[in-house]
Amino acid sequence: MAQLTYTPDVDLKVHEEGAIKLICKAFQSHEGGLPEWLKNSADAYARENATEDKRVIVVIFDYGHRRVRPSISCLDFSGMTSTVIEENFRVWADPEASQRGAKSVAVQGGHGNGGKCYMTQMFQDYALIHTAKGDHGNRYGVVGGSIRFGYIPNRELGRNFEVEDLKAEMEKVLKPVRCSLEILPRTALKAFRQGEGFTFLTGVAPKGYEKRFPVQQLIAALREHPQMIQTLELCKVYVVVNGEMFGDGKPLQMPRIAPMQDAEEPREILIPPFLKDPATEEKISTTANDLLPAGMVILKTSEVSMRYKKKGRHNVIYKGESGYVGYIPISELDVQSSYRDHIYGECSLAALEPFKQNERARLANSPLTRAVDRFIQFRFRTTRKSSKRGIDTNTIKKRNLQ
Repeated sequence: MAQLTYTPDVDLKVHEEGAIKLICKAFQSHEGGLPEWLKNSADAYARENATEDKRVIVVIFDYGHRRVRPSISCLDFSGMTSTVIEENFRVWADPEASQRGAKSVAVQGGHGNGGKCYMTQMFQDYALIHTAKGDHGNRYGVVGGSIRFGYIPNRELGRNFEVEDLKAEMEKVLKPVRCSLEILPRTALKAFRQGEGFTFLTGVAPKGYEKRFPVQQLIAALREHPQMIQTLELCKVYVVVNGEMFGDGKPLQMPRIAPMQDAEEPREILIPPFLKDPATEEKISTTANDLLPAGMVILKTSEVSMRYKKKGRHNVIYKGESGYVGYIPISELDVQSSYRDHIYGECSLAALEPFKQNERARLANSPLTRAVDRFIQFRFRTTRKSSKRGIDTNTIKKRNLQ
């Protein structure tokens, strides 16, 4: 093969604002942006390998009052230093942003874009982080419509300011959104006392909610969003609405999906080492030629149709080396089965990691992703009929698996 000889440029030209706006196009809704904030809080706990009782997140909705504008906020009890802000948070499109300094494999990961994109696009006034770690605090944010973050009101006063009383500092940031430590559940107070700081992230004047604040819709979206599965599994997530605990002060949970009769057990299907790309009929390795472990598809059933009421869960979740990497709605799969609206599941395959996209929704189009989608589509046809439990060994006996 002929080699190309050339001299690469020493610098790389990028239109910063244009590139960032392109990156952020996938996060132009509160339903899609708010889960990013919660994921970041869950990742902060995971990086510290925090114990279960410390992993508490509080979402705060305030409709606004008197001269105070409406807001959406997220509180955790981890805290950030100026070093974390400057070397991790403020860097766009960094694939190592969430993993850097991690002590746990439970970090969900990403590219360090989603939370910032939500802050820059979906609030008319501003969005900011007020955080404290130990005896120092930071205020860092952005005005509505801008992509350029900065310290508030400036670097001298907003960076590494002294925090003499951590409790008093938290009460100061909670008061404008009609919240306080007394309102929070005992588990949140315990997490605060055991921790060394907090991070309060808030957006003021959420776009689209000038006349109506659809809190029930936002909470339902949180409970149903595919990206919230691991966050709700790892953390206790509470909601405060206008100064009162939502749902009798109980943490949010993913809605339970009752299975179909005679198909109560999940069906586990091993992914074979090679699949055919439906576009070219070429065989594609699912293990990067034995460098990565084999994968598995787990399919579950729902007693009721998921087409409408459970639409948010009617997906196949993709998991790669870093964990959650995306999902695809069942409606986008060419599933020829009368049970299509009653099936959902997940696909764990390390080789899918490179195809994770910015919004961690649909995987990038490629021979491997096409082959995996086709494999899943075929497996849907027999899920309800099969009476087998456990791993479907019949899958790996066929060499030309569709």
